[in-house]
Amino acid sequence: MKKSKANTEQAQRTAARATRRKTEASAEKVIELVPALLNLKSILVPIDFSETSKKALHYAVRFAEQFGAKVTVLTVVEPVATPDFAYHPLVIDPEKARQAAKTRLETLCTKMRIPRALLGRTLAQYGSPHAEICDTARALKVDLIVLTTHGYTGLKHVLLGSTAERVIRHAPCPVLTVREKEHEFV
Repeated sequence: MKKSKANTEQAQRTAARATRRKTEASAEKVIELVPALLNLKSILVPIDFSETSKKALHYAVRFAEQFGAKVTVLTVVEPVATPDFAYHPLVIDPEKARQAAKTRLETLCTKMRIPRALLGRTLAQYGSPHAEICDTARALKVDLIVLTTHGYTGLKHVLLGSTAERVIRHAPCPVLTVREKEHEFV
């Protein structure tokens, strides 16, 4: 009887060790493979306050959670040009517009409940969006840009161009584009 009880206890210990080793091995694979392939420490998310750009911010936050990265949120205030600029100077001071955009950006981050631990900076720049996005990415040495695309095609694309396309062409790092209607993976 004692021998049978000892054998049962030994079998249980062996099974527990095997299960523990199997669990540790699978945890090591996840821990080893993912960070080794992608070393994301800084993610830049340009925001234009559209629903699609909020979706891109959601993607970036999920990446930041997974990789322990910081998210920098950027909005760019474009200069307004009028055909008869000489007769009608700009009513909005660029610095005031930039500050208002920064305040709006901080409010958005609060509403979306982005954890303070993940939020690196909120920035508002004044200028051409694609140039400011690429310059900011270069200056901050970000590892990834998460950007929206509105999917303009045909004549709209020719006339308006694509900020996303220009950023992809000139960015100093990889760019993840998020479309409005796509398969969700986060």
